[in-house]
Amino acid sequence: MKRILFPTDFSDAADVALNFALEIAKAGNMEILVINAYDLPYAQNVMSTSLIDIMRKNSEEGLQAVVKKIEDAGVTASSKSLMGNPIRVVKEISKKDPDCMVVMGTKGASGVEEVLIGSNAASVLQSTDVPVLAIPAKSEFRMIERIVYCTDFRSNKNDRALRRLATLAKIFEAEVMILHVQQEGQADLASDQRTKFDHHLSTCKHSFHILKDHNVEEAILNFAKEKDANLLALLTRKHGIIRGLFHSSLTNKMAFHSKVPLLALHESL
Repeated sequence: MKRILFPTDFSDAADVALNFALEIAKAGNMEILVINAYDLPYAQNVMSTSLIDIMRKNSEEGLQAVVKKIEDAGVTASSKSLMGNPIRVVKEISKKDPDCMVVMGTKGASGVEEVLIGSNAASVLQSTDVPVLAIPAKSEFRMIERIVYCTDFRSNKNDRALRRLATLAKIFEAEVMILHVQQEGQADLASDQRTKFDHHLSTCKHSFHILKDHNVEEAILNFAKEKDANLLALLTRKHGIIRGLFHSSLTNKMAFHSKVPLLALHESL
């Protein structure tokens, strides 16, 4: 990974995520591309043109300030101010730059909010094929020493994801704890996959952990807390639409509810 795409709306949540982007860029010798997308809910009258001009000016001025902050920290930075849906913009840029990762803030949501409005971060998790690191709004950067990678051991297209995970772990010399939550009635799939995991993660310290629990999300969050994990990583999959790690859109749910930064990796095409 050579570049970090950093989408920002200049909010406090984005400022928190910027701290993570900076530290990862420094450790991995990466550059940062800062992106701001602005869009009118309704382009409805002659006022729209002047309003777009104002939004463009605000976007460009905001980006200049963010780029200066990044460069002052010793990291190479550039920016793009684009009109359009933020999720679509990130998707299109990342499609042209497959050797990048996205780092962005998430404000989280719960209950009805989660269903109705979602989160830009969760939407980007679904729509891109590059790694996406979602940073909760109240996070503070800590050196990445322990990564919990959650898996159901069912994917046969996880080679690229494991290589990307190994790359990030190696940058920080972090340990990867491979967690499988086995629900009642599920077969033990870990044995067949261990060789593949050992191969791809050979450059970093790693270990396997099997838990039996009916509540997958709660088990993952409790394990991460117990191990004082600095990062949660999950595999997202596409079956026509994105489905989560096990039986529901777990990756999205984790993006909303985790207090630990969440790294979404994607199956190989």
